Amino acid sequence: MRLDFVRIFVDSTTDLFQEVVGPVASVNSLSVKSSPVAGRDVLTIIGLVGESEGRVIFDMDLFTAVQLAGCMLGEPSPGMTPLVRSSIAELASMAIGQAISRINDNGIHLSMSPPIVITGTNLVSYDKCFETLVAPITTAYGEVRMNITIQDLN
Repeated sequence: MRLDFVRIFVDSTTDLFQEVVGPVASVNSLSVKSSPVAGRDVLTIIGLVGESEGRVIFDMDLFTAVQLAGCMLGEPSPGMTPLVRSSIAELASMAIGQAISRINDNGIHLSMSPPIVITGTNLVSYDKCFETLVAPITTAYGEVRMNITIQDLN
């Protein structure tokens, strides 16, 4: 696991959340799991490719997703609408894009896939299970759990 990248992903996400949706109350203790911990109502998955490969999964409950999107949009939403899905995808994309820019500035090539938002529970099966770092981020709207899996290809 590229722990230096993990720190950049967590820091970039908390910085962006602070800027876009308001204060981040805390990043609870990071933990290492044998596979992602992602089973709540809304998952946003971003693939990572380049000199390393992996994925980042943002996992949150429906209430948190709707509240975060409402904050971004400047108005409340009645539930999981296409605009809410798009807002959650954009929030994840901005956070991971910012992290990838920081990584690439250090001379390492890494890129990301477009985010995929999945709603429901336990909808994702993981073909490749790698060690995953889980970072629960507490916002004013609820907890967003980041699952980061990244391995060097060398």
